[in-house]
Amino acid sequence: MKHKITQDLFTAMRDKNKVKKGVLTLVKSALTNAEKEKGTTLNEAEELAVLQKELKQTRQSVAEAEKWGREDILTLENQKIAILESYLPKMLSEAEIRELVIANGVMSGMNMGEAMKIVKPLVSGKADNALVASIVKESIQ
Repeated sequence: MKHKITQDLFTAMRDKNKVKKGVLTLVKSALTNAEKEKGTTLNEAEELAVLQKELKQTRQSVAEAEKWGREDILTLENQKIAILESYLPKMLSEAEIRELVIANGVMSGMNMGEAMKIVKPLVSGKADNALVASIVKESIQ
């Protein structure tokens, strides 16, 4: 993934696409920092986690911009979100998550921790953790 991001960064530089260049530079830097912290190259799951962290921060920026009515920032941040999402795998829908939860035996009366231990490995990198947690919570009640 890092190789693809580097290639796309060079393309964005050639095309003078400032927004994409900025986002990809940020992502590449975050991936490099994560590799340095770990001491070895990142596997695909760890790279996805870094991308999801960047996406989460960008979504928080959007929420703040909406709160303060900053349309200029909203436009830029929404472009960043689109770029980041293009590097992530297709996210599971709410219905698909519910189906996974039911199919794997998460039912009423279970402990939240036990239920999440079952579901989290199945949706890792493919779904928003907050959404997964809320669906699991509904299922165990």
